[in-house]
Amino acid sequence: MKKALSAAKQMNLTTLENHYWLKVELIAFCKANQLPTLGSKVELIQRIKVFMTTGRKVQFKKNRSTVLRDSLQEISVNTLVNHYKNDAATRQFFVKQVGKRFHFDAYLRQFTNKNNITQGLTYGDLVQGWLKEASKRKEATYQSTIGSQFEYNQFTRDFFANERGKSRSDAIQAWKVLKALPGKKTYANYKAALKKRD
Repeated sequence: MKKALSAAKQMNLTTLENHYWLKVELIAFCKANQLPTLGSKVELIQRIKVFMTTGRKVQFKKNRSTVLRDSLQEISVNTLVNHYKNDAATRQFFVKQVGKRFHFDAYLRQFTNKNNITQGLTYGDLVQGWLKEASKRKEATYQSTIGSQFEYNQFTRDFFANERGKSRSDAIQAWKVLKALPGKKTYANYKAALKKRD
């Protein structure tokens, strides 16, 4: 935690936007500035940006307990998706529809964000979407979607796609180089930085 606090003390708007930060470092900055420490990495960065540019301390918004998740009632294929949760009752519905091979995946996790729920979407639509994704996963060229907050995962996927014959330790070393550079933590920026060095 000492290391995280030390890094947090050096954080400013430029370094925040141009460097890779661990969640523990973002939390250390929030604690040092009496900002809420709950939420995802993306939420923490946004909260810190607001604080740095305006001085405002944005409070963490918890989901209100008055919002009832869909799974508190029996789910059917005709149930509208309003407040989706990856919980035991939701799992039970999907297992009943697709069998024991069911598991929560990135396709379903996207619906935990209310912004990804379109009007009229039903649990039957989610079943069909899950089956379609499961079918795609059997294809040799299938790649799951990586969330924007998982920069390391996206970088290593792109690294191995472009650096044939390289090892995991090569990817880790390349990531360390990229982490120390300003700018977005992408494979394209890593290659651009290497060209500048030559």
